Amino acid sequence: MSAKIPPDERSSSVPAASEQRAIAAPSASTSDPARRILTEQLPILRAVARNLVRNSNEVEDLVQDVYERALRQLERIDLAANPRGWMITVLHNLHIDRCRQRARMRPHVSHEDLPLAMPEEREAPFWSAITADDVRRVADQLPRELREPYIMFALDGRSYIEVAEALGIPKATVGTRLSRARARLKELLTAELAKEGS
Repeated sequence: MSAKIPPDERSSSVPAASEQRAIAAPSASTSDPARRILTEQLPILRAVARNLVRNSNEVEDLVQDVYERALRQLERIDLAANPRGWMITVLHNLHIDRCRQRARMRPHVSHEDLPLAMPEEREAPFWSAITADDVRRVADQLPRELREPYIMFALDGRSYIEVAEALGIPKATVGTRLSRARARLKELLTAELAKEGS
């Protein structure tokens, strides 16, 4: 049993947009009268789908998806109760899911429609003129407890553990002193560059 809508039950003007899709057939115990009951609901499903969407391809997609779902769950549907109501409910839920999915998607904009802005010419940031010699010279102005760990770590390339062992302090203290040294260096270098700029 195929999940495709039978050809004689499709709307005459538009072929099914998802005609190539097929699903695993329900168990062999499913009889033809059950399929006939589902197929009888297709015109009503199309009418409901047309009220929800204006695109005829979307109408056919919605109806096709509901029909596939019904065939998959045929053994769970009470065909004596209200299969039409069940199928219409599934159709509404699918439509809402698709609307939500479209709302989450950003609209596609072709790269040809995007204006290309010329990059603005900016002045080089003040710190781009700072050299390693400038840093070493200003680091000499730091208090000894900040200067030593900073020079060992930043300029000599030693690890936190090596600095901690060399100075006889805990590793966490090295991190704290380096943070304080960087903040102080930033102040000193900014002040020095401001003098040069004026």
